[in-house]
Amino acid sequence: MTMGASPDTRPSELSEGSGNDRKRIDYFYDALIGNFNYGEGHPMRPHRVRLTHNLVVRYGLFQHLNIFPPKPASKADLNEFHTDDYLHFLSHLTPDNMQEVTSQLERFNLGADCPVFDGMWEYCQAYTGGSIGGAARLNQGCSDIVINWSGCMHHAKKGEASGFCYVNDIVLAILELLKVHSRVLYIDIDIHHGDGVEEAFYTTDRVLCVSLHRYTEGFFPGSGGVDDGDTVRAPTTPSTCLSWRGWTTTRSHPSSSLSWPLRQSASSRRAWCTVRAPESSLATGWAAST
Repeated sequence: MTMGASPDTRPSELSEGSGNDRKRIDYFYDALIGNFNYGEGHPMRPHRVRLTHNLVVRYGLFQHLNIFPPKPASKADLNEFHTDDYLHFLSHLTPDNMQEVTSQLERFNLGADCPVFDGMWEYCQAYTGGSIGGAARLNQGCSDIVINWSGCMHHAKKGEASGFCYVNDIVLAILELLKVHSRVLYIDIDIHHGDGVEEAFYTTDRVLCVSLHRYTEGFFPGSGGVDDGDTVRAPTTPSTCLSWRGWTTTRSHPSSSLSWPLRQSASSRRAWCTVRAPESSLATGWAAST
């Protein structure tokens, strides 16, 4: 997950010893994140975050970043969005006791896609802590851009897990940004529709959710079509550049989401989107998970 402040909100600071104007980039990384394991054969592999970090180091990119270990998010932090009963269950659940609460597993949608594994709660605290901490640094004016590649769990719902995601760090980061910024633009370029984030802010006009994703029959999560609810109709040609200047639709409901479903043969890597807003107090969040 990458977040950045609007250029109009705060000018970049001059780097020490340089006459060039440089962005202040903070990078949150937990060295233990790669130890968490969803289970054999599961496509979600936190180890890839460690591999990415190794590339950052090997290519010398770390010299241009301020690297921080994330502070684990507390239960109170997660309660800003998620329900008490869900968090209580998640924090006490382990592979050893899961057989005793099978009905609760179904209730909170834990299973094949969202398995129970050792350290699951600590994993959620780690990746969410990076996103909340990054948003806080943007609010404090300490950073221009913040990176947390372990986050972007955009499918998690208020009271249940979904699509490999247990805690929705994006929603929590946006809520943190809204403490300072009047509006937030969220751009999701994952191949799956960012349904969890869109659902969380469906009734507010303070957050504009833009999702570029594949939409075909049987493809997870099955939402984000151009005819779904209050989503805005958008082109499906991946080479089209779309300019969205407003925050609300012409409908009576103050929709704050724009879905851009791609055809089956289209690649989300080839889709481009330009979103503009007149607000001077604007925080922008980009999300691309793998």
